[in-house]
Amino acid sequence: MHEYHAVSALVALLQRDPSLAGPEVRVRASPVFCADSLQQAFEMLTADTALAGSRLAVEEMSDRRTCARCGWQSTVSRDDVVGHAVVCPRCGAVSSAEAFAGAGSGIELLAGE
Repeated sequence: MHEYHAVSALVALLQRDPSLAGPEVRVRASPVFCADSLQQAFEMLTADTALAGSRLAVEEMSDRRTCARCGWQSTVSRDDVVGHAVVCPRCGAVSSAEAFAGAGSGIELLAGE
């Protein structure tokens, strides 16, 4: 579900500034996002808009975080993600993606790259 909300914000941005869009929209996303779900949400949200037919290309971003429980700092990988939660590889603490210290929006537009 958070993929849908993230892509909704992205589509709103692209609709406000069409110069950022093209046949391929490139983003870098945290491992807490599923690339297939991002692409599916993009297709659904851009249907019947000026962005229809654009393709979303997703690269995985390096997502360095600190566990709120044990203080372990690590780069999150898909192996550390269960659903929309991040599991600390050191202590096993389960945190929402947003609860992990250092978490940002988790998705960034790669305009002009």
